[in-house]
Amino acid sequence: MAAFLPRLTQLYARAFAGLPRKVWLLSLIMVVNRSGAMVIAFLSVYLVNSMGYSATDAGWVMGFFGAGGIVGNYVGGLLNDRYGSWHIMVFSLIGAGFLHILIGQVTAFWPLCILVFLTSVTADAFRPANRAAIAVYADAEHLTQAYGLQRLAANLGFSVGPALGGLLITLYGYQSLFWADGITFLLAAALFVIMLPADETARPLVEDPAPPIASGAPALQQPLKETRSALRQPWLVCLALANTCVITAFFQFFSTIPVYLTSNGYTEGEFGLLLTISGVLIVAVEMPLVYLADRRYRPLYVMLGGVCLILAGYFMLPLAVPVGYALVVVWIVLITLGEIFFMPFTSTYVAKHAPPVRRGEYLGVLSASYSLAFILCPVIGFQLAERFGYVTSIYGMTSFGLVGIVLLFGVDRAREARTRTLAGGYV
Repeated sequence: MAAFLPRLTQLYARAFAGLPRKVWLLSLIMVVNRSGAMVIAFLSVYLVNSMGYSATDAGWVMGFFGAGGIVGNYVGGLLNDRYGSWHIMVFSLIGAGFLHILIGQVTAFWPLCILVFLTSVTADAFRPANRAAIAVYADAEHLTQAYGLQRLAANLGFSVGPALGGLLITLYGYQSLFWADGITFLLAAALFVIMLPADETARPLVEDPAPPIASGAPALQQPLKETRSALRQPWLVCLALANTCVITAFFQFFSTIPVYLTSNGYTEGEFGLLLTISGVLIVAVEMPLVYLADRRYRPLYVMLGGVCLILAGYFMLPLAVPVGYALVVVWIVLITLGEIFFMPFTSTYVAKHAPPVRRGEYLGVLSASYSLAFILCPVIGFQLAERFGYVTSIYGMTSFGLVGIVLLFGVDRAREARTRTLAGGYV
């Protein structure tokens, strides 16, 4: 034990070493922003238990949230390359702050769907811009660590948000969630402008064909016209589809699972505690695990291991719920470990293999695949639950992950084949 502790300390130090100051500042802003992540965690429960919506209607509202994410991620990625990450992140944080507050003031179905869609478009434009900025701040050797730190920051905030959300529901009702979420978005925007004033990420990646030499803009490796658009890259499409399938299984966490647990006697506070456990676990172990995996294994193998853990957790959940809360905690630990090994490596894979001039667009496609999953999961999951019960819904949605495993095996093959075929043409 005496020898183990120094080695563990050195591992943690190596896992965090070499990351630029701006990556740390961006991570601090992420902590503040995600500390208010309450609405998304409790939205399905709010719609069913407080608003009186049917499970199917709640699924459609969640689906509009996912549809907005697809638009926001892809358009955000395109705008990132044309206007710079900094501007997109500022606009996203401010706009999403006001829109989250407005959601709590709307009760009618269609206006709520539209507002949820617009909120998601605005909030999710932040994701590809954030990932593109990280790729500017961090060198290739530390890129996976940088993405891991961003996830750690997001989950550190998220470990606070749901637990605080459950407390706010108990003390002040659901309306307090929307105000708390909106205010933290606005606070994060203020910190962002103060701590990270406009820098190299405020400049567009897409320049005029012949920019003036004295402009100071970074030189591009290739003109935009000589790179291949994201949706025409077979490896990226394959990875995005695989990610959609895996995250469709994972996102039950935010749609059917809260309703399933509360219908089986668990409280909103107990569900919020599960989210807190997940966040704390990510904060405690993600960085050293990502550091070790990144240096010892191919990214594809790490991603596949993560998928297997996620699927194992969901396949055991219906067996764990009747037994008691302790086994439900085992479920959250399994899917959290799966998330740790899967999600950071998808961003790194895309950032490393995307042409720099289109990095935001490529990362936007990856981010949009998360939002597509956010549509598929509640819309299909809640309809399966209404017709066949929640257990059938859980097993059915988890099976999407099996398709994701098959698709993941084709990603490297598609990219390597494309590289060989187009060695002298588009990348």
